[in-house]
This record gives sequence, C-alpha cells and structure tokens, in this order.
Amino acid sequence: MKQGLDFLTILRRHFPVFIAAFFLALFSLAISQILLLEVHPPSLDDYGIYMMLGSCGMSLYLCAANLLVIRGRPWAVWLIVAAMAACILVVIGHWGRRAPDLLYSISLLLPLATLLTLNSKRYRTMLTAMVEVRGQRAAWRERHRKTRQR
Repeated sequence: MKQGLDFLTILRRHFPVFIAAFFLALFSLAISQILLLEVHPPSLDDYGIYMMLGSCGMSLYLCAANLLVIRGRPWAVWLIVAAMAACILVVIGHWGRRAPDLLYSISLLLPLATLLTLNSKRYRTMLTAMVEVRGQRAAWRERHRKTRQR
C-alpha cells in the first residue's frame, strides 16, 4: 500500500468526479420521477405526497449507495448503475406520451452521462484507491486489536 494514501488526499483528487456522478444520478432520478408523475398523474391532493416520498426514497437510496462506494465497496457502483438503468427504462417506456420531447431528451441524456462518468478512468481510480484505504483501515484495526489484547 502506498504510504501517502489517505482518505483526504483521495477526496481532494477525486471529489469533482465523485460529486459530478452523484449529482448527475440525483438529477436523473428526479427527472424520471417528474416524468412518471407527468405521464401517470395522481390525484391533485396526493401529488405532493408522491413527490415528497419519491424524492426522499431516491435520495436515501443514492446516498446509501455512494456512502458504500466511499467506504471502499466497489460493488455498490452497481446499485447506481441499476438506478440509471431504471431511469432509462422509464424514459423509453413512456416516450412520446404526455410530456414534452425536451423532457424526454434530458431524462435520457442524464442517466447516460452518469453511466459515462461512472465508467471514467478517474472514477475507477477513485474506487481502487478507496478499496486500498479500506484495507489500511482494516489493518490498523487489527493492529490495535492485538495491542489491546496484550
């Protein structure tokens, strides 16, 4: 493991690509929710409840997936990819119904841009660095556990 590898150094270097992927995914999920509520409108009394619950659920899901990525779990990227695939399926399944074409175009471009960001070299480098930091944390905990047992 590299000696100068720590969480803050990695975050300074890779924060822009991480936050870009996070916000692209968040905007993609939000526009897909708007598209769903535009195509299948609930009653006017329930619209706010659906919007709030959907937004909270999507935010919690995306934050949990990105927290797992930060903690060094590279499989958590597949949670984000699954959400983007769901967004693409929502757009393709409802193309040309009630919403304007610009909304469909934007809601198709955002998940594709998110997937492109997740597949970038810098994001993959960040993932490998986070896995190394996770290994360092585990080794540190193991050393501390042994010193406490003595």
